[in-house]
Amino acid sequence: MSRNSMLAVLLAIVLAGCAHASARSAGVQPEPSASIAESSLAGHWQGTAWETGAHLIQGAAPIDLRLAQDGTWRGTIGKASAAGTARMRKGRLELTGTARLPDGRHDPVSYVLGGASTRRWGEAVASFYGRPTHAEISLQKTPS
Repeated sequence: MSRNSMLAVLLAIVLAGCAHASARSAGVQPEPSASIAESSLAGHWQGTAWETGAHLIQGAAPIDLRLAQDGTWRGTIGKASAAGTARMRKGRLELTGTARLPDGRHDPVSYVLGGASTRRWGEAVASFYGRPTHAEISLQKTPS
């Protein structure tokens, strides 16, 4: 391969890398997320968050949520009242928001749940007895 051919190949590789970097820096998303209104996930969901850490007493918290068509949710997680937003991304339900505990503290909620239209599950960090730890989340849609 001649020197000019090698320089042309090298220049093509560099330019391709610059084009990729500029698309990423411009905020181009690889896949748009669907809104909750496009799915059958709106409704009443109940389930449990189970602590999966290695403690003597396993923590558990009942979850009771209502997902609205506009992508908002509210309900209870254990003794905390919680609210936030829901959206679908790559087939997973993302619930983000805040849980307000009876003592006034606020815990962040960030669940990414796989599954189907009537059952969702996943792993998350949740608070049990005032300490953050790993948890398994399982939700079932209740009949309307």
